[in-house]
Amino acid sequence: MYLMRYLSFALLTIGSLASEHLASIHYTISRRGGSFPAPDIANLTYLLEQLKEVELRFNATTRDFVGNKVVRKPKRQHGTQSSSILLGEVGREGNWFANLHIGDPMQEVDMDLDMLTADWWILSTSSEKGSFYLDFNSKTYVEAESPLTVPTCREPTDVIHLPTIKQSISASFALCRPAKQWIRSLLPSGAYLGLAPSAALSQTKTTSIMQQLIEKSIIDTPVWSLVLINGKDGIYTIGGTSASSLRQAEVETNDELARYANYEVKRDVLVASRSTADIEMATALSSEEWKWSQVQGAEGWWQILMRGVWVDGIKELENQLIVLDINTPFILASPVAARAFYSSISGSRKLPHPHEQFHAYPCFNPPKIHFEFVGWNVEVFKGNRDKGTFSPGGRFSLGRMAPGSGYCIGIVVESRMGHKTSIGSDAAKMGFERNMEGGNGLEDVWIVGEPFFRDVQVAFNWKEKKVGMQRV
Repeated sequence: MYLMRYLSFALLTIGSLASEHLASIHYTISRRGGSFPAPDIANLTYLLEQLKEVELRFNATTRDFVGNKVVRKPKRQHGTQSSSILLGEVGREGNWFANLHIGDPMQEVDMDLDMLTADWWILSTSSEKGSFYLDFNSKTYVEAESPLTVPTCREPTDVIHLPTIKQSISASFALCRPAKQWIRSLLPSGAYLGLAPSAALSQTKTTSIMQQLIEKSIIDTPVWSLVLINGKDGIYTIGGTSASSLRQAEVETNDELARYANYEVKRDVLVASRSTADIEMATALSSEEWKWSQVQGAEGWWQILMRGVWVDGIKELENQLIVLDINTPFILASPVAARAFYSSISGSRKLPHPHEQFHAYPCFNPPKIHFEFVGWNVEVFKGNRDKGTFSPGGRFSLGRMAPGSGYCIGIVVESRMGHKTSIGSDAAKMGFERNMEGGNGLEDVWIVGEPFFRDVQVAFNWKEKKVGMQRV
């Protein structure tokens, strides 16, 4: 109740704040299916399934040369319908999504966010699953003059209604409608927004919604940002960040709720509101707080350098490449890095086959972990789970190993991407060897997922290819 009131009031406040730039656009976002499960007893079968699903998403691309640059591209598919398959999965359980308002009369469509893809598209199928965009019901729909190179897709235009700034614009997008005899017609309907910074990952070769907003002078800052309120609610911002605005909104919201609560308890007492000067002082944290890192590696994803991993005050790892992805529920590390990480946690141990990618640690002695980036360290996985979930290991835990066990499963998990299992090999005494086939370049890369976004507000500049961070 309080959270929904806070989010509603915060977005109204954010939309009304003055700025030297054009106003940012703020969408509330939700995690489909609710928070990632954190039961008292870990379901290792479920966790392993989720891990394999994550690895499939990342393994859908490969690296290639374009001129003198190394870029990420979708892997070539085989089969009669392969050319119509776009990266991403509309309506997938666990995806973070916003509500897209489109057409006249206005229709509401779930729009999944994906940091690993680069296209903006709507899938309209004959199945009864998902959320539906009915182009024939919109008076403002304009059909495309010619189809796209992706079979079953075209590029029409329709009116998009933007929240918080209360404006509507005509925008083009890819609309894909598989024929009823095609297997993709059985998939859920819905919208999909790729947030990757490279056009090399684009399959439709259409103009992104964020670029269209720049061209139409709706926004003037090539930045989008994410902040998670908890495990199932957050804010996605286009054209800036919600950081300073959220601080001011939080101060004003707390004042408003305090006055409301006091009015209910003591109706004859007037609760004075905070002055404008007090609010400005409470929110006077400038853009200098943002710490920016340049995107590195093969062009395609939001990959940056993490300067160090600190465990209980000791720097255990340094100069680790990471890829940021809000739809990954874990923190994935290479086998070498993961085992070095857990070796610094007293009492930790690796689980036996088939769950050897997971490690356990003493529940009542969770480590204090900091990630180091340019110019700052930030403590991560701090605090308790969301209300309604419980694990004695706090946010670092995926649940106990077994009923009554004093060991919890850690949220840092070994990745097998870029490797193949080597049974009985002593080559590196790590149980794996490098697989050079496929060339996805992920054998030494961390995947820093949703848990990190709970501790850090993250901004992405798609023009300058930079990632900014600020403590929540």
